This record gives sequence, structure tokens and C-alpha cells, in this order.
Amino acid sequence: MNKIRLGIIGSGGICEFHMPALKAAGFELTAVGSRRGSERVHSFAQKHQIPCIFEDSEDLLKARGQWDALLIAVSVEPTLEILKRAIEARVPILVEKPVTFHSEELKPWLHQNLPVMVGYNRRYYRTVQQARKEVKLGSFLMGRLNLPESIRVPAQPIDNPLYLKSFFSNSVHGLDMMRFIFGNIQVKYVHRLTDSNGAIHGIAATFSSQKENLIQFTAHWQAPDNFSLTLDRVGRRFELRPFESASVFEGMEVVDPTPEIPVRTYRPKMVEKIDLEEHDKRFKPGFFLQAQAFAAMVRGENPKDAARLEDAYAALVLAEQLAGKYLDSRI
Repeated sequence: MNKIRLGIIGSGGICEFHMPALKAAGFELTAVGSRRGSERVHSFAQKHQIPCIFEDSEDLLKARGQWDALLIAVSVEPTLEILKRAIEARVPILVEKPVTFHSEELKPWLHQNLPVMVGYNRRYYRTVQQARKEVKLGSFLMGRLNLPESIRVPAQPIDNPLYLKSFFSNSVHGLDMMRFIFGNIQVKYVHRLTDSNGAIHGIAATFSSQKENLIQFTAHWQAPDNFSLTLDRVGRRFELRPFESASVFEGMEVVDPTPEIPVRTYRPKMVEKIDLEEHDKRFKPGFFLQAQAFAAMVRGENPKDAARLEDAYAALVLAEQLAGKYLDSRI
């Protein structure tokens, strides 16, 4: 099979993870462009043996004969404008999440069957795929999603939500994962922990799914904790802690008191341990299968499990509902 010629917009850290996965999935790296004046693009091209270097994304987009598909992996702020221009070329595009900070800005591009994948790579973790299967076992399941984001809370009174950029660029990853596992979900309740300056220190919320499942959500800034998701039903727990590792528990082991330990203890019985696949130890987790799905889309096939612009929009809507009034002004 002929290799797919790939144009790359961006040369930052996330691109370094994309390059080996895309090459392994059958892409040929033929062109790269970054922001004008970038000091990294030339060393990046040399490192990954990319023959064509463009001074900026606009020049790369004009050189349509150099590539068959595009990766857009730049900071959030310029992403949407670059994506709009790239869509005009009607070529397959893999764009890094979250695409924009505001769901409203994605509305003109929804439900048009555009050949655009959004890089929510956790969908391709074996552990997350198994969590999705766990949900499909039946209804009346209690989920709990924990996102201890590293957000610096401002000491001074705030008049804009700039400090929440991490929530919209990183925590939104967990919100997309939750939608992927549970399907469409609705916000039922939100409470924000705020200080006298109006800054959010954490969020507690409750979601419900169409299958009568309930999901508790917590986002507590700077907590010494790990990202986690638990799925509980009668007699069984499926736990991602962190998202790259899954454990299955069934029942409890009861240890009666002894003279040495005069307290009865209860220990969940682990019956299965699930780790990532071998390719997720060679590449950034999720990136290889995501690259394979992107290659399938380029070939005109269905990119299995891929996030699309509609998914990016839905995840941002959830983030906005959680943040509330803090999204009334522009990031």
C-alpha cells in the first residue's frame, strides 16, 4: 500500500509524540509548517527527516501538492482558524483537542460529515475500551470520575476565567472519555467551591446517562490525587486508577478482628488486572491506534472510535456547564 503523505502544522512537544505513531501507521512525513519565526521547526524537520519546510501554516496549506492529509497540533488559540482554512482543502485532518475554548465557535462546522478527527487519544486505551464494555453490561451503574487538575488559583479578584485554561484544554479530555464510555450524558447538578475573590477551587457535579446510570464528578485543583474513574454495580467494581491501568473487583474479603488487630477489615477482592497494550508502551498511549484510525479515514473507511467535531463540541458544552458563569467572558 502506498504511504499517505502527511503535512504537519506545528512542531511542539505534542508533535513529537505524533510522529513515531503516524509513521508506524503508514504515513510519510512530507511537509511541516509552524508559526512564522518559529525557532523549532527546522530542528524538528531535521530530526524527523521531513523534506519540505514552510514558514507558516498558510504557506503549507497553499502547497496542496505536497500532502494528502493534515495533522494540526498547535496551541489552542490559533487552532480553529487554521482548521477553518484546512477544511477548505477538503482533505482528512487530525486536529489536537480541544480545538477551541468555546463550544459556540464550533457550531458552524457541525453535522457536515467533515473528514476531521479530534485527538482524544484516551478513547484508544485498552482500559477505557474495557470500561465502555463494562457499562454495556447493564444499567443502574454508579460511576465516579475524579480530575485533580493542576490549576493555579489566582490570589487577586478575577474578572476573566484565564486561569481555567487548563480545565478546558486538559480536563475536557476526561469529559470526552466519560461520554465515550457512557454515551450521551446530562448535567443534573453542579456546585462550585469558590473563594471570596470568586475563583473556583473545585467542582462537584452529578451526571446521568440515557441508560439510567449515575455519574459523580469531582474536579479539585492541586489535590495530591490521581485521575480515576470507578464503575460500581452490585457486587462488582471496575476501576481506572490512573486511566492507563484497570482493576476489576468482585465481592469483599472480610477479616475478623484479632488480638493484634482488634478491628474487622473489609478488602475488595481483585479478580482481574488490565494494562495497556504493547504498542502503548512504545508510543504515547492511544496514539498508535488513533493514527491507524486516521489512516483508515484517509482511505475512505470508518475511523473506528474516533472523536469528531461533534464530540469536541459536546465535551466543551459539558465543561462550560461545569464552569458556569466563568465562561460568560472570553478566555
